[in-house]
Amino acid sequence: MEGESRYVSAVRRSVSSSFRIKIQVKIMFSDSVRFPQRLSYKMFDVLLRQVKRLLVEYPDWLSIERCQIDFYHKQLSFLSRNFERRLVTYRVYSEIEEEALRLLASEILTSEHERGVDPPDLTCIGEQLASQVARIHKAFFHEFKDFHCYFYFHKKKFEECDGEALVGFQEEVTNLLHQLASITKKQLQVISIVGMAGLGKTTLATRLYNDPYVVSYFYVRAWVTCSQVYRKRDLLLSILSSVTEITPQVSARNDNMLAHDLYRALKGRRYLIVIDDIWSIKAWDDFKSCFPDGNNGSRVMLTTRLKDIALHAQTEGNPLCLRFLTEEESFDLFKRKAFIHGNISRDLSSIGLNIMKKCRGLPLAIVVIAGVLKYDMEIDWWTHVEETVSSYIVTDVNQYMDTLALSYNHLPQHLRSCFLSFGAFREDHDIPVYKLSWLWIAKGFILEDGTKKSLEDVAEGYLMDLIRRSLVVVGRKGLNGAIKTCRIHDLLRDLCLRKAEEENFPLDIYKYDKHSYSCPHSITSLTTSQLYLSSTDVLNIPSNCPCYSPEISQSFFLDVSIHWDTSKLIRDLNISSIELFVFPCEVLQLVQLRYLDLRFTAGNPPESISVLRELQTLIMSSSMNMVVPKNLWKMINMRHLCINSGENLLKFSSAEEPSLLRNMRTMSQVSPIMPCQHIFAKTPNLRKLGLCGPLTMNAELKCPDLGPLTLLESLKLVNTIPSCKAGRVSNSIIFPASLKNLALSDTCLDWKEDWVFQMMPNLEVLKLKCNAFFGNDWETSAEAFPRLKFLKLDELDIVTWTASRDHFPVLQHLQVYRCPYLMEIPEDFGNIYTLEWIEVSGCSDAATESARDIKREQERNGNDWLKILFSHLPSKPRRVAACCWAFLEVSDI
Repeated sequence: MEGESRYVSAVRRSVSSSFRIKIQVKIMFSDSVRFPQRLSYKMFDVLLRQVKRLLVEYPDWLSIERCQIDFYHKQLSFLSRNFERRLVTYRVYSEIEEEALRLLASEILTSEHERGVDPPDLTCIGEQLASQVARIHKAFFHEFKDFHCYFYFHKKKFEECDGEALVGFQEEVTNLLHQLASITKKQLQVISIVGMAGLGKTTLATRLYNDPYVVSYFYVRAWVTCSQVYRKRDLLLSILSSVTEITPQVSARNDNMLAHDLYRALKGRRYLIVIDDIWSIKAWDDFKSCFPDGNNGSRVMLTTRLKDIALHAQTEGNPLCLRFLTEEESFDLFKRKAFIHGNISRDLSSIGLNIMKKCRGLPLAIVVIAGVLKYDMEIDWWTHVEETVSSYIVTDVNQYMDTLALSYNHLPQHLRSCFLSFGAFREDHDIPVYKLSWLWIAKGFILEDGTKKSLEDVAEGYLMDLIRRSLVVVGRKGLNGAIKTCRIHDLLRDLCLRKAEEENFPLDIYKYDKHSYSCPHSITSLTTSQLYLSSTDVLNIPSNCPCYSPEISQSFFLDVSIHWDTSKLIRDLNISSIELFVFPCEVLQLVQLRYLDLRFTAGNPPESISVLRELQTLIMSSSMNMVVPKNLWKMINMRHLCINSGENLLKFSSAEEPSLLRNMRTMSQVSPIMPCQHIFAKTPNLRKLGLCGPLTMNAELKCPDLGPLTLLESLKLVNTIPSCKAGRVSNSIIFPASLKNLALSDTCLDWKEDWVFQMMPNLEVLKLKCNAFFGNDWETSAEAFPRLKFLKLDELDIVTWTASRDHFPVLQHLQVYRCPYLMEIPEDFGNIYTLEWIEVSGCSDAATESARDIKREQERNGNDWLKILFSHLPSKPRRVAACCWAFLEVSDI
């Protein structure tokens, strides 16, 4: 009856594993138009209150569980706002009958059920929240949507997303931002940040470098790390690669020519160059002439431990000398890194404050101690740490070693060798994760854990454990969020070296006869000399060392005699930094070799390579195509065959059946022509495969039968046969259902053939590169790409792209590079709830503006976390024919 109060009531249900909410709701209404709208608001409000109440009813949640509850509350708030906007926009509430709402209320606001698990299972709560929100949407909009992706809490992701927290330098950030983007000072300026190791110089510089205003203000940005032992050529190429494409011709230039190229490339552009960790005045003098003053607001930012260097480089104003954190700031940083959200008990808070006092305001020490404490909230453990950590004078960085050593002493035995191995890598350089894990396996650090996990998966778990303990820093991440590179802080590397010496852990990378060699990186004499290698050494001789000469690389193993009584024990050899003339047959005497990484000009590995029966990883690069010998298939311990360049044939003898290579996990840059089909039948556990060669015939994409590779996860197809018309996918190709990562280059397919890839059930990453598809129009279909999270379009001739959010339901990242004819990014992509960022570069103004329109529309709707990035990529010449000479990293497979 109109005007009569209506009640929909229920008893609050216990928050159990099924999350059957028990509530009591009273709804007053005066007309049938407002009743549905007010009821919908009330139902979301009830869900929000119940989730928030979990924090009060169960005060003993762990920090990660508190974060999970906050995550659910944030997601509910977001969905509630979007629901209300849609409700008002479409005015559907006026069409809903009162009886339908009664039914909805009885479904959502049900009566009491018996108490379940106490405390409740938060994962089950997330699942039930998704179901409740879906019910509300279905009742009002008559459509079903799966909301489980909104309430999926990825614990590992949330533990690692904290990154490099910047605490205590807000005023410094403001001042530096003003200096970086000052519109009044147009001349080139140098800005210096000075401080001891571990004080946060790099973290502060990173914060400024990635600031959205800085990103938009400077046309060119580049970051290089100098370190004590730097190579001018490396740094010049690194900066130059941020400005223009590095061609083989550019790489062949000498240092003076590269410096000139860099100067010309920067001329007329507003740029920001960051030189991190510079150690000498000479280093600055080596580079300062490369930076032109175009009177356009360009800046160079330095970080250094030595104030004299900063004063020499920064001719105007004073360098910023970083201070130590206050006790309050120290405790704030500690709570962030220990993953403590909200308040903690008075006892733990008191102990934590005492520990922070003993860290004396050094951020690195605070972060390391937080890594020790974050997974154990017991008072006894915190008290033990408090008693162990000693107080030191902050002016002597070496006295922090005992504090940092606490984290090492707390490591499980199986992680200690992995951690100490970081001491063998060059200071301040990113380490490829895949190579790191392969080296750990070769050294015997990784053992089977009794599960079905591969050794590579176990190694990844070890690395993630070291990252969670704040002992290793994440470097570059891939499109799917996987960690591609990592590094270790200088102080922690010093700790590795000290502990390795104390425990006789072999870390010598290479030793030369001091009477014959004056440079620690390369050979300076052509006379026969002695090269000593220990049984765990990784030899790494850079070709760009000042004392390096091509004559040496061509006769390296001829002019250097090896002490075979020790070197025969070598298990890991990396000489990829020098280019040998041919494959060195002398390494075949290293019968214990498990890891070999090398580079040579021409020739093939010999058939006798099979004598290296223990070899697990073989990484080769050559200036010419090579033939993989048939005897390699007798090496049953082989796990990774990685060829980083060219189109390489697999040799096979039909008269001799190859061994079953159960351990083989990776095979890259091999030709697809026969007899690789026979090889695939012998590698049932292959996970990554890269094919480079003739993949098209008569405008039809063909490749070997991939059916036997039931565990294949990553596939890269690079076609070397040019085509002038769009082709189709051969009916003979059957892609494994396990495929998660697919990259296509120069395959020249018609856009109508995309249905083959749309229906892949587990595909998460799709990269369509130069001429992967031909044609102007791409139209995706409903229910396409059900699990695709990352999509990259690069160097395509596409003009119109017709797609909706339903075609990419869980897309997270979209990259559109060098598509100059594309008119717009599909507008509905802004409504993909899982989408985190769209990156556009080298496209038309119309496409770029459409991305901005999506951003503006989402901001009006309250979606403030969708990021639109406009990066400046080095220009690349448009290609028609395929090019098979590009060097490819195995991590890109």
